[in-house]
Amino acid sequence: MDILQGVWQIEIKMIKKYRTILLAQANSEKENIASLLAGTEQQVALSDEQLRTVEKHLLVKSLEEYDAKFGEAQREIELADKEDVFGKPQGDVAEFVNRLEAYGGEQYEIWYQRETDAAWGETVNQVGNKAWQKQQEIRCGVEAFFYQGQMAEPEIEVELLVLNITSQELLQPTQLAKLELYLATANHKRDEEQRIHYAILPEVEYIQKKSFVRERFLGNGGMQEMADLEAKQPECVSTELVLHLLAILGRHKVTLCYQYETRLESSAEAFAREGMEPYRQAGEPYEGHQYAEYITCCYPNLTAPREGLYIGAAYVVAAMLSAQANEGGRTRFLKE
Repeated sequence: MDILQGVWQIEIKMIKKYRTILLAQANSEKENIASLLAGTEQQVALSDEQLRTVEKHLLVKSLEEYDAKFGEAQREIELADKEDVFGKPQGDVAEFVNRLEAYGGEQYEIWYQRETDAAWGETVNQVGNKAWQKQQEIRCGVEAFFYQGQMAEPEIEVELLVLNITSQELLQPTQLAKLELYLATANHKRDEEQRIHYAILPEVEYIQKKSFVRERFLGNGGMQEMADLEAKQPECVSTELVLHLLAILGRHKVTLCYQYETRLESSAEAFAREGMEPYRQAGEPYEGHQYAEYITCCYPNLTAPREGLYIGAAYVVAAMLSAQANEGGRTRFLKE
């Protein structure tokens, strides 16, 4: 008699975690990768306790967890200014997808410039609210990341580690060293649950650099007024920083998914009109890089249902790559 007869065979299904880092600041009042790794300059690797501390503050597995850890940033912006421009914010990523399905066919309503898009990009009075716009777009991108992540294979779980640091701060050698120390530890452990597979980098400076404020809207202040207004614009990520990050991420086999600034020139409407050639030209500085295989340009940025906001393409691509065990992954943003 077979000794295994009558014994239940229990199959243990292993869940593989695909972790992505977000290279953006979600809330300046919260801990970030630099503050959490303060005093680690002399270390050659992080301890398990240090890794758990980073995860406690920066790791999110859903939009709800992101809001719980970083959502208070919205209160930093004056509500009166926000409501003057937008009124009450409405909609979410799911609504965006529903709208695409509703219009369908060849209409591509979402591709065409709407009055609110033009007003947002060109009106002088709204420049001061750019910080609120970018804060909302980060949240919209995180929402898109987990929305797309719902298509993951049953054995896959997608996670997002929000570094919560600005690109200018990250460019400092001491902060880049901390990022490399974290990757050197997490990506070379025998336990691969903490491994970083992808990185999302939003707001890379576009080759077709233009002022957010068109000249016809300038007041009597002339060029000085333009300079003052441009100084208030949210930072864009320079090519220099992208090359620095690629050198670090490539060494640890992390694929960098980057997207260009969220504005009309990098939108789906512009892509439908001009094609991919502008993106190819903008990406030329990375083609000959030692780790060129670990960088991918994600385009176009999608116009969100919330007025004047965009869904960054890099969030969707990183989630799509993470969620599929095999090549040929599908996206939930089918029409775009």
